[in-house]
This record gives sequence, C-alpha cells and structure tokens, in this order.
Amino acid sequence: MASTRTEPDRLSLARLPTPIERFDRIRDGWTVLVKRDDLTGSALSGNKARKLEYLLAEALARGARRVLTCGAVQSNHCRATAVAAARLGLGCLLFLRTREPPGADDAATGNLKLDRIVGAEVRFITPAQYGDRLALMTDAAGSDGYVIPEGGSNALGTWGYIRAVDEMAAQWDTPPSSIVCATGSGGTLAGLAIGLRRRGLDVPLHGVAVCDDAAYFQAVVERISAEATERWPDLPRVHADEVSVVEGYKGRGYGLGTPEEAADIESVARASGLILDPVYTGKAFRALLCEPERFGPRPLFIHTGGIFGLLA
Repeated sequence: MASTRTEPDRLSLARLPTPIERFDRIRDGWTVLVKRDDLTGSALSGNKARKLEYLLAEALARGARRVLTCGAVQSNHCRATAVAAARLGLGCLLFLRTREPPGADDAATGNLKLDRIVGAEVRFITPAQYGDRLALMTDAAGSDGYVIPEGGSNALGTWGYIRAVDEMAAQWDTPPSSIVCATGSGGTLAGLAIGLRRRGLDVPLHGVAVCDDAAYFQAVVERISAEATERWPDLPRVHADEVSVVEGYKGRGYGLGTPEEAADIESVARASGLILDPVYTGKAFRALLCEPERFGPRPLFIHTGGIFGLLA
C-alpha cells in the first residue's frame, strides 16, 4: 500500500552523522574520501545500523516481541540485529548459514561471539536450507515475530542509505568524483542509488560485488527500487541498466579470503590506520587500489564496518 508520508518512522540507534575523512597516504599522489559508517557505534557498528533504525521502528509499531533474521555465521547484519534487539528489549532469533556448525565445546569468535553475549538464539542451517530461509523464518515467527530479510535489504531498510545521501550532501563542499561501496545483499547500493536520484546529484555510483555478479545486483536494486516506489510514490525509480556494479574482486567467494586480499588490508592499515574487513570492505577497496582511474581523482568510499570479522 502506498504511503503519503515522505519518510517512514525511524529509531535513533546509530551514532550519526558519521564523518567523511580524507586519506592521502595510502598511495602517493592519490586521495580517497571515506564515509566512516564503521563508526555508527561500537558493537552496533556498520551500515546495518542505518537500516535497522527503520526496520525495528516498524517491528515495534507492529507490536513485535522478537525479531528474526539470517546470514552467514559471521554475519555483520545478524550481529547488529542481535545487539539492537537487546537494546530495545526484543528477543532475537538468528538463522546462520554454515556447512559445518561449531561444536558445543568450540569457542565462539567474532560476530558469533557477540550474538551469544547479547542473548540471541542461534539456529545453524545448511546452505541448502538457506535457500528456504524466508519460509523458515516466517514459520518460526509466529504471531509476535518480525522477519528482517538478509542484510536488512528491502524497501524499508534501504531508507537508511537514502537518508545517508542527504547526510553526505550536507557534509561535502564539492561532490566526490564517484561513490563506491561493497555490495553483498544490495540494500546499501539501492539506497545510495535512490538517494542520489532523489536529490538530483549527478555523482557516479559503483557497487563492488563481493559475491554473485553484476546482473544479480542490478536486478536486486531494480526490485528494491520498485518496492520502494510502490510504498512511497515520491521516490524515483532506479532501473537495472542504470546501476554500475564492478566485478572481479570477490576472490574465492563470499567470506573467503586470499593472501592478496589480506596483504592489501594490512598495507592500507599500515599506511593510514584505516582498518578494512575481510568480507566486504577489504574486497571492495581493492577495486580502488587496482583501478584508481575508474573512479576519478577524489572517490568517496563507504566504509560499511565489519571489523569483528577480522577477529574470527
């Protein structure tokens, strides 16, 4: 059903606005701006906090007593959801994808450790079961559960980055030569694309695929945009052929690292103190390192967080 409101309700969960910082020492003669969305909080850090402000506002408005979501074992989204749910007094059930569930005596690490600490209920499912994740979550939700899709990537969640464009436009004096982000579920890329179009900003946007391929993410952005326009008719539509997705940097696949990726994470950290993660930002930032000319003289990189993945 379409809404006549310009923006849905949101909670105040993230520490906003996050700064845009300039880094000049990563490579001689090269400048990159970084939108520090890794600083949206401590345990509740990263890009997912922006999406959860809208999703959990709707959950509370609907009288939910618990939330359900899904992702990989080291999912940043699941960790952020678990932390936010605990903060709001909601229960949390996570469906975590893995080929080999950790044993009862195995110590939890990284995001999974934080999931446990804040009291989330965890159910490990196989990759095959994960294909039916929406049905599994819907069945488990009952009458008092609110289901959040993978990555918080739907029309409502994407408002987090529609609004982030407003925030960034108020921060820069001169628009960047391009905006670059990692894309793993598509919601952040969709929000940025809609947000730029909504404000009439002619800044090239590139999502760097950390899994799947360009056609997949272009279709995701088009679907989310269509759903958003259906709910909020004033929002502009973004079509698949208008979305730039950069391929070639997913390496061995989602959540799987390579020695070259690890070396680049270390090199950037030593040159600048900027810490990238192995699943999203570490892969996406390699596109800037390998093809700087593609993104212009002053690109803006969206740091989506994920530091706990380094500790897994």
